[in-house]
Amino acid sequence: MSTKPPRKRIQAMVQGRGGSERVVLPLALGAAAQISARPLDEFFTDPTQLANGLLELQRALGSEGVVVALGEGFERASGETLDLASLDQPGTRLAAALEATRRLRATLGDSAALLAGLTGPATLAQQFNTDLASAGAAFGTLVKAFCEAGIDILLCLDSAPAADAEVWQDALKTAGNIARFHRALPLCVAPDGPFPAPLALDLDAPVPLAAGVVVTAGRVPDDASIETLRQWVATVTAA
Repeated sequence: MSTKPPRKRIQAMVQGRGGSERVVLPLALGAAAQISARPLDEFFTDPTQLANGLLELQRALGSEGVVVALGEGFERASGETLDLASLDQPGTRLAAALEATRRLRATLGDSAALLAGLTGPATLAQQFNTDLASAGAAFGTLVKAFCEAGIDILLCLDSAPAADAEVWQDALKTAGNIARFHRALPLCVAPDGPFPAPLALDLDAPVPLAAGVVVTAGRVPDDASIETLRQWVATVTAA
């Protein structure tokens, strides 16, 4: 087991010195609302509740990281248009996630890695009925904002590449460069992306894994059992 704190392990991976380093965290976000006993809509738009709930969840699970965002349309800062001119617009899920990230970074220091799962350019283009180049630029804006807030892992949530693979690849490469500049590790769930996918394990079938960034296979349901999540973390980190 590595003696480095989780954030330092991620930074070693970014620099190509990861070797046998490993960081384990379930893709659990809404489950934190169970601990806070708050309605999901209220929980996701209040940065104080979000930061406190995610911190309590991380401590309850004993995980090596915290998921601060998981896409799903939260990029809608201004209604149905892809307008990210004001990322900190009060009352939005996006603004709450960014502020919660800042607070968690200040609180946790190097003791936990922060992961932001952001909807990728191919999906953004479809969601907002816009061209891929514009969606790619918006994705880069989101990545920069979360990197500046303090994330350690960027997870692009495009499940498949866009029809124009070259423009899609270029957008992701630009985002990856932004992430690495901030010493964050870029990952992508799509198999043909310019950077690797995390190691994904089903919530009901965990096994010990010794190296890499290990996450659950997909987003954990908001009503998932906290004890099941804790056992998943304990099993995977047993290696």
